[in-house]
Amino acid sequence: MKPLAPILGLALALAGCTQFEQAMAPPPPSALSQPIAASEVEWSRRSGANTVSGIATMKAGDTTHSCAGQGANLVPDSAYARARMRAIFGNDTRGTRASSLGPVKFDRDDPLYVSTLRRTTCDASGSFSFPRVPDGVWYVTTAVKWDGPGDRAEGGSMMKRVDVRGGRLVKVTLP
Repeated sequence: MKPLAPILGLALALAGCTQFEQAMAPPPPSALSQPIAASEVEWSRRSGANTVSGIATMKAGDTTHSCAGQGANLVPDSAYARARMRAIFGNDTRGTRASSLGPVKFDRDDPLYVSTLRRTTCDASGSFSFPRVPDGVWYVTTAVKWDGPGDRAEGGSMMKRVDVRGGRLVKVTLP
Protein backbone atom coordinates (compact mmCIF):
# COMPACT_ATOMS: atom_id res chain seq x y z
CA MET A 1 0.00 0.00 0.00
CA LYS A 2 2.87 2.38 0.82
CA PRO A 3 4.38 2.27 -2.73
CA LEU A 4 1.05 3.53 -4.10
CA ALA A 5 1.03 6.65 -1.91
CA PRO A 6 3.78 8.53 -3.84
CA ILE A 7 2.18 7.63 -7.18
CA LEU A 8 -1.25 8.73 -5.98
CA GLY A 9 0.25 11.97 -4.62
CA LEU A 10 1.99 12.69 -7.94
CA ALA A 11 -1.23 12.02 -9.87
CA LEU A 12 -3.17 14.43 -7.66
CA ALA A 13 -0.47 17.10 -7.98
CA LEU A 14 -0.49 16.83 -11.77
CA ALA A 15 -4.29 17.03 -11.85
CA GLY A 16 -4.12 20.17 -9.71
CA CYS A 17 -1.54 21.74 -12.07
CA THR A 18 -3.75 21.01 -15.06
CA GLN A 19 -6.74 22.66 -13.38
CA PHE A 20 -4.58 25.66 -12.43
CA GLU A 21 -3.31 26.01 -16.03
CA GLN A 22 -6.89 25.85 -17.32
CA ALA A 23 -8.00 28.49 -14.82
CA MET A 24 -5.12 30.80 -15.78
CA ALA A 25 -5.45 30.31 -19.55
CA PRO A 26 -7.33 32.98 -21.52
CA PRO A 27 -10.88 31.99 -22.41
CA PRO A 28 -11.32 30.39 -25.83
CA PRO A 29 -12.76 32.58 -28.59
CA SER A 30 -16.56 32.81 -28.61
CA ALA A 31 -18.30 31.55 -31.70
CA LEU A 32 -21.41 33.28 -32.94
CA SER A 33 -23.12 30.61 -35.00
CA GLN A 34 -25.66 32.65 -36.93
CA PRO A 35 -24.35 35.06 -39.56
CA ILE A 36 -26.32 38.22 -40.24
CA ALA A 37 -28.87 38.10 -43.04
CA ALA A 38 -28.45 41.22 -45.19
CA SER A 39 -32.21 41.81 -45.06
CA GLU A 40 -31.99 42.03 -41.26
CA VAL A 41 -29.76 45.14 -41.27
CA GLU A 42 -30.26 46.81 -44.67
CA TRP A 43 -32.46 49.47 -42.99
CA SER A 44 -29.45 50.63 -40.95
CA ARG A 45 -27.53 51.81 -44.02
CA ARG A 46 -30.10 54.51 -44.80
CA SER A 47 -29.89 58.08 -43.63
CA GLY A 48 -32.50 59.09 -41.08
CA ALA A 49 -33.81 62.09 -39.18
CA ASN A 50 -32.74 60.97 -35.67
CA THR A 51 -29.65 61.82 -33.65
CA VAL A 52 -28.19 59.63 -30.93
CA SER A 53 -25.90 61.53 -28.59
CA GLY A 54 -24.55 60.80 -25.20
CA ILE A 55 -21.86 60.80 -22.59
CA ALA A 56 -19.93 57.99 -20.93
CA THR A 57 -18.28 58.35 -17.53
CA MET A 58 -17.20 56.21 -14.57
CA LYS A 59 -16.24 57.27 -11.06
CA ALA A 60 -13.23 55.96 -9.18
CA GLY A 61 -13.15 57.50 -5.73
CA ASP A 62 -13.31 61.27 -6.18
CA THR A 63 -12.25 61.12 -9.83
CA THR A 64 -14.63 60.94 -12.78
CA HIS A 65 -13.19 59.34 -15.91
CA SER A 66 -14.76 59.64 -19.36
CA CYS A 67 -14.54 57.92 -22.73
CA ALA A 68 -12.48 60.86 -24.10
CA GLY A 69 -10.46 59.65 -27.06
CA GLN A 70 -12.13 56.22 -27.11
CA GLY A 71 -14.25 54.97 -29.97
CA ALA A 72 -18.03 54.95 -29.67
CA ASN A 73 -20.15 52.65 -31.83
CA LEU A 74 -23.74 52.51 -32.94
CA VAL A 75 -24.64 48.91 -33.83
CA PRO A 76 -27.89 48.00 -35.61
CA ASP A 77 -29.99 45.37 -33.87
CA SER A 78 -29.84 41.85 -35.31
CA ALA A 79 -29.81 38.32 -33.90
CA TYR A 80 -26.02 38.38 -34.33
CA ALA A 81 -25.66 41.71 -32.48
CA ARG A 82 -27.87 40.47 -29.62
CA ALA A 83 -25.78 37.28 -29.28
CA ARG A 84 -22.60 39.34 -29.32
CA MET A 85 -23.88 41.71 -26.61
CA ARG A 86 -24.93 38.74 -24.45
CA ALA A 87 -21.45 37.20 -24.87
CA ILE A 88 -19.73 40.45 -23.85
CA PHE A 89 -22.12 41.97 -21.29
CA GLY A 90 -24.26 39.05 -20.12
CA ASN A 91 -27.46 40.56 -21.55
CA ASP A 92 -28.64 42.53 -24.58
CA THR A 93 -30.24 45.53 -22.88
CA ARG A 94 -27.62 47.37 -20.84
CA GLY A 95 -24.31 46.37 -19.35
CA THR A 96 -20.70 46.94 -18.43
CA ARG A 97 -17.67 44.70 -18.62
CA ALA A 98 -14.73 45.47 -16.35
CA SER A 99 -11.36 45.98 -18.04
CA SER A 100 -9.86 43.54 -15.55
CA LEU A 101 -11.85 40.73 -17.21
CA GLY A 102 -10.11 41.35 -20.53
CA PRO A 103 -11.84 41.51 -23.89
CA VAL A 104 -14.13 38.79 -25.16
CA LYS A 105 -12.47 37.32 -28.24
CA PHE A 106 -14.54 36.11 -31.18
CA ASP A 107 -13.47 33.56 -33.82
CA ARG A 108 -14.13 36.19 -36.46
CA ASP A 109 -16.57 39.03 -36.93
CA ASP A 110 -19.29 38.78 -39.52
CA PRO A 111 -18.20 41.25 -42.26
CA LEU A 112 -21.76 42.56 -42.48
CA TYR A 113 -21.67 43.34 -38.74
CA VAL A 114 -18.48 45.33 -39.19
CA SER A 115 -19.72 47.18 -42.29
CA THR A 116 -22.97 48.33 -40.63
CA LEU A 117 -21.32 49.80 -37.50
CA ARG A 118 -21.41 53.57 -37.20
CA ARG A 119 -18.31 54.90 -35.47
CA THR A 120 -17.19 58.10 -33.87
CA THR A 121 -14.73 59.19 -31.17
CA CYS A 122 -15.65 60.56 -27.74
CA ASP A 123 -14.60 64.20 -27.38
CA ALA A 124 -12.51 65.63 -24.51
CA SER A 125 -15.55 65.75 -22.20
CA GLY A 126 -16.64 62.17 -22.97
CA SER A 127 -19.48 63.11 -25.32
CA PHE A 128 -20.33 61.48 -28.64
CA SER A 129 -22.97 61.99 -31.33
CA PHE A 130 -24.38 60.06 -34.28
CA PRO A 131 -26.40 62.24 -36.68
CA ARG A 132 -28.78 61.11 -39.46
CA VAL A 133 -29.74 57.80 -37.80
CA PRO A 134 -32.69 55.90 -39.31
CA ASP A 135 -35.57 54.59 -37.17
CA GLY A 136 -34.76 51.29 -35.50
CA VAL A 137 -33.23 49.56 -32.50
CA TRP A 138 -29.52 50.17 -31.96
CA TYR A 139 -26.78 49.37 -29.45
CA VAL A 140 -24.53 52.18 -28.24
CA THR A 141 -21.12 50.93 -27.08
CA THR A 142 -17.97 52.61 -25.82
CA ALA A 143 -15.30 52.25 -23.15
CA VAL A 144 -14.00 54.29 -20.22
CA LYS A 145 -10.47 53.20 -19.35
CA TRP A 146 -7.58 54.48 -17.28
CA ASP A 147 -4.39 53.19 -15.69
CA GLY A 148 -4.83 52.13 -12.09
CA PRO A 149 -2.21 51.19 -9.51
CA GLY A 150 0.73 49.36 -11.05
CA ASP A 151 -0.48 50.32 -14.55
CA ARG A 152 -3.38 47.91 -14.13
CA ALA A 153 -6.23 48.60 -16.57
CA GLU A 154 -9.26 50.09 -14.80
CA GLY A 155 -12.73 50.99 -16.05
CA GLY A 156 -14.44 48.98 -18.72
CA SER A 157 -16.67 48.68 -21.75
CA MET A 158 -20.33 49.60 -21.69
CA MET A 159 -23.46 49.13 -23.79
CA LYS A 160 -27.05 50.30 -23.91
CA ARG A 161 -29.86 49.30 -26.27
CA VAL A 162 -31.86 52.25 -27.64
CA ASP A 163 -35.03 52.48 -29.72
CA VAL A 164 -34.79 55.43 -32.08
CA ARG A 165 -37.94 56.69 -33.84
CA GLY A 166 -39.73 59.77 -35.12
CA GLY A 167 -36.91 62.16 -36.06
CA ARG A 168 -35.88 62.91 -32.49
CA LEU A 169 -32.79 63.36 -30.39
CA VAL A 170 -32.08 60.35 -28.20
CA LYS A 171 -29.76 61.10 -25.26
CA VAL A 172 -27.77 58.23 -23.79
CA THR A 173 -25.88 58.19 -20.50
CA LEU A 174 -23.44 55.33 -20.03
CA PRO A 175 -23.03 53.30 -17.95
